[in-house]
Amino acid sequence: MTEDAKTSPPTLPAAPAPAAADDAAALAERLRRVEETLRELTEGQRAMQAQLTALREHTHIIGHLVLEMRHGSRLPVPLERLRDAIVSPRETWRFVEKLKRHSAITSTEVTRASADAPWTASRNAKVYARRLSAALRKGMLGARELRYSVRMRHAPLPVRPRVLHVIPNVFVGGSTQLVIDLHEHLGHRYEMQILTAALPPSGRHQGLVIHHLPLESQAGDFAQVIAAVKPDLVHIHYWGETDRPWYEKALDAVAATKAAIVENVNTPVAPLRHPRIGRYVFVSETIRRIYGADLENAEHVHPGIDLTRFKPPAAWDADANDSIGMVYRLEPDKLDPDAIEPFIAAVKQRPRTRAFIIGDGSLFDTFHDRVAAEGLLDNFVFTGEVPYAELPDYYAKFRLFVAPVARESFGQVTPFAMAMGHAVAGNRIGALPEILQSEETLGRSVEETASIIVGLLDDPERMARLGERNIARARDFAVEGMIARYRGVYAALLGQEADLMPGFPPAKLFAEV
Repeated sequence: MTEDAKTSPPTLPAAPAPAAADDAAALAERLRRVEETLRELTEGQRAMQAQLTALREHTHIIGHLVLEMRHGSRLPVPLERLRDAIVSPRETWRFVEKLKRHSAITSTEVTRASADAPWTASRNAKVYARRLSAALRKGMLGARELRYSVRMRHAPLPVRPRVLHVIPNVFVGGSTQLVIDLHEHLGHRYEMQILTAALPPSGRHQGLVIHHLPLESQAGDFAQVIAAVKPDLVHIHYWGETDRPWYEKALDAVAATKAAIVENVNTPVAPLRHPRIGRYVFVSETIRRIYGADLENAEHVHPGIDLTRFKPPAAWDADANDSIGMVYRLEPDKLDPDAIEPFIAAVKQRPRTRAFIIGDGSLFDTFHDRVAAEGLLDNFVFTGEVPYAELPDYYAKFRLFVAPVARESFGQVTPFAMAMGHAVAGNRIGALPEILQSEETLGRSVEETASIIVGLLDDPERMARLGERNIARARDFAVEGMIARYRGVYAALLGQEADLMPGFPPAKLFAEV
């Protein structure tokens, strides 16, 4: 035996390769563990979201308590009402009478026996009892109704820049709806909070983080909130001079930080200008051209509408072709006391016309009293405030939407009607011609607008053609397009790539749907 043979280790046979079946089993097991981990993560995320929802609700309640304390109201609402009833019984009686009157008006229905019969108004006793009961709960007991319930469309990313929306109130309206849409569609990319001066009276929101600073708050209050929130971007929703001092204090506090700033101009007013504002966004090209033509960092983004909610109804009301309607907050920001006049004039010219006045506000009694003075209450339905989710059902009661506005920057209620297939008539003012891409159904006076209304009602085929044209135009206002534009604005101001999802590699698992 040679030396090499003595020292060389024996050669071991090679281990056999794992069987294909073993490979498949191991891969299946790994996939099972991954799926189980994903399920656990999803359940954990749901639990965290539930906790956040509870925390946000507590924050909202605290905001209401602070609001009451700031205005010197130390007692719960029921005890306040009891105190008022004892100290000022006459005022309490007037308050209750006002609730009864409003409930009676808004529970009145207008019907007719046939297409040739006159309209007749009658009070629905069940609706009256229900509305009066709800009004007493809100007015006497302080019960608060849910106004908006926000649900993000996608699971939140692990790392999100923080956006603070600055808006003087979060009542029901177009500006608040814009904030809600941004929360729902972009909240998974950007953690969003709100700074406001006024919470909704007798109402509440769900799924929002709200910081409350009343109009009389001092500059230091704003600085404290901004320091606590630490926003990466502040989105100011500006709508006019009345609340300008509040806006200015908020803007000064933000300008002292490194936060990016975007200002939305939501009404027909000049923007609040500041060198720190990175982008001005006007809600229509008309308003941008009038008030921001000299701004290089300005654009217009039309507010979006939900085309899955506002779409042609399965069936119109049987009397829709003889019915007209408007849907607004009855306040002097867009309307004036003369807004009811085209309706009155149209009904006088065409007595078989029924008119829906949908909305509530300080002009409610003015409009109702004006109709009563003309002896036309049998032709008018005053609904009061209608929940957003129920609007399509009310739109389906009339085929002609009327926009009798004194000022208009955009007005979502008109595209709502267009998406459902309504013809639209109104005043030739503001952004209405831009929205409709036409002036043919817009008048310059009460008489001209009323004449257009009557002419359309007398020509159902023309109304149908205009409705089809409006459906096509309304696609330009889809909420998805609006969200894409704001996503680009946010990304540009924050130095992001608008099409990337920070925190995740490109993967089908995390793709948006």
